[in-house]
Amino acid sequence: MTNKPSNEYKVSKPERLFSLTCALLYTTRGLTKTEILRSVRGYDTEYVEGGDNSSLERKFERDKESLRHNGIQLEARIPAHEDENNQATVYLIKRESFYWPKDIKFTPRQLALLNLAAEAWAGGSLSTAASRGITKLRAMGSVGEDSDIVGIAPRIQAYEPSFRDLNNAVSDYQVVQFDYRNPQTGEIMTRTLQPWLLRQVAGQWLVMGFDELRQDTRNFMLRRIVSKVTAVKAGKDSVSFEPPAKHLIDAAVADLDALAQKQTALLRVKPDTEAWFRFELDLSSAKHTGEVELHYHDIYVLAEQLREYANEIEVVRPESLAALIRAGFEKVADQHA
Repeated sequence: MTNKPSNEYKVSKPERLFSLTCALLYTTRGLTKTEILRSVRGYDTEYVEGGDNSSLERKFERDKESLRHNGIQLEARIPAHEDENNQATVYLIKRESFYWPKDIKFTPRQLALLNLAAEAWAGGSLSTAASRGITKLRAMGSVGEDSDIVGIAPRIQAYEPSFRDLNNAVSDYQVVQFDYRNPQTGEIMTRTLQPWLLRQVAGQWLVMGFDELRQDTRNFMLRRIVSKVTAVKAGKDSVSFEPPAKHLIDAAVADLDALAQKQTALLRVKPDTEAWFRFELDLSSAKHTGEVELHYHDIYVLAEQLREYANEIEVVRPESLAALIRAGFEKVADQHA
């Protein structure tokens, strides 16, 4: 068995698809499945020489479908001299199918958005990894010498340490476990989740999925996860789950949004304060009445956010929100008494 180098972190699906695209775009003759699994970033550290790589092969099959779903024309062919031997199938992406259409034009706004997207993807870690993969393939004679690439890496800025592991689990349909703090009682419980979706709501990241303990759809705020997110194992393999039907995810998102529509808070805002200008941006009625109605998903998060404005706001309703804000100030006062 080949010793694998240690990984700083698990490669996310977007990074893996990018490395796979680079390899298949710059190959001169096509790559076999074994060459891909052995050499491409995202597969190579899991590949076992001469061992069982069936789970890795299934991951590659899913990745092929993802590329095709995104409009990348991945081709599979059997070299003529192999006489219909399926084991010799090679994969590649024709460069001519990857060129930007000559007649396409962008508005200044579209160009600005593309520039923002490019900045979000800028980075060096994937540049090194993808270049290393190209070097490996060149050594096997699989790519040409003109295969220099521009190093870009997908990056989503998130302060929560659990974001990357959950994002990987969503991409790879892996069941995960983590310790979660109940905002009402402070109790910490271990939760087992089939993560479906990461979503930012009111500036906070949530993971939505199927809670195996509750046997129902649940949302968990990443800021309340107090342990490392770990993959659930069955023997040496991670436990995976079948991706949910789209209508189930859509229904869960709709339920979350409906909850916010039902939960409202009425604030009275002091004129010409920071809070006044903050809420005036969202609700023009604040100019006339000084009152702002907010929809919220999580009353505890809203209470934390409103404490920043201290005496600039007054909570008209609900009383439970006002009580949480007072309790927060009292806790701070007790800690500094």
